Amino acid sequence: MAKNEKPFIGEFKEMLKDFIKQKRSLGYKYIVERDRLRRFSEYTVHCGSEHKFLSKELVSGWTAKRKDESVKTWLHRSSDLRQFALYLQSQGHEAFITPKNHRVRRVEYIPYIFTHEEIDRFFQAVDTISPTTRSNSHEIYPLLFRLLYCGGFRISEICHLKISDVDFDSGVLFIRGSKFNKDRLVPVSIPLANMVIEYHALFNKNIPSENYFFRNKKGSPLTRDRVYKVYRQLLWKARISHGGKGKGPRLHDFRHAFCVHTLANQVKDGIDLYVTL
Repeated sequence: MAKNEKPFIGEFKEMLKDFIKQKRSLGYKYIVERDRLRRFSEYTVHCGSEHKFLSKELVSGWTAKRKDESVKTWLHRSSDLRQFALYLQSQGHEAFITPKNHRVRRVEYIPYIFTHEEIDRFFQAVDTISPTTRSNSHEIYPLLFRLLYCGGFRISEICHLKISDVDFDSGVLFIRGSKFNKDRLVPVSIPLANMVIEYHALFNKNIPSENYFFRNKKGSPLTRDRVYKVYRQLLWKARISHGGKGKGPRLHDFRHAFCVHTLANQVKDGIDLYVTL
């Protein structure tokens, strides 16, 4: 069990631990999935009866769609338990497996592409965050959001970036264990690299390199939820409408905007997209 991970409980706790261990040995991170399955282990205890095997009744109870739950979240919960059931059967245990057709057609999210005017207004709002004695948000977010948009990074990549992952001489960021557990090197523009260097000089100069580049007061990495809360406030300040839960624009839409705007600039400059892609 990794540090800070809450333990499994109930009849299936040892089997769940072994299942997660197997998945991680195959290269899967299984962080979010583990947390969902941990909640399933709590559910089995709260049901109030002993479960000798993964029964249809237990599976159906857990995978029933909840009120106000998004289809995406529901499908993830169902898929996690199906994978666990398949594992149990492979180990010789009795387990009910939801059929493959026990799915709902996915509701595809249409990315929100920020206009250049919206991007300008957003960063005007970011750059006017007021300093406080409680945090250095006025220094963190102007750089963090520029990394998302100007560098095309994912929010998880920026939140888990460590000081040692930044090459301050070349302006290259080393992204570890990203999507599909891949590592990659990402160069950033000179102006953005200079902002990274300035931030480092202010807040990280005498901090051990294994620490996170962006940290809260306790030294922990910034969380997606915390960044998202600030993001929603800035959208409102920049007069950019949000469609509500599941509608966006999402933090990840900065990455989509980065891609679209970059391609548009290449077309404008007469660059052959078939060559660059």
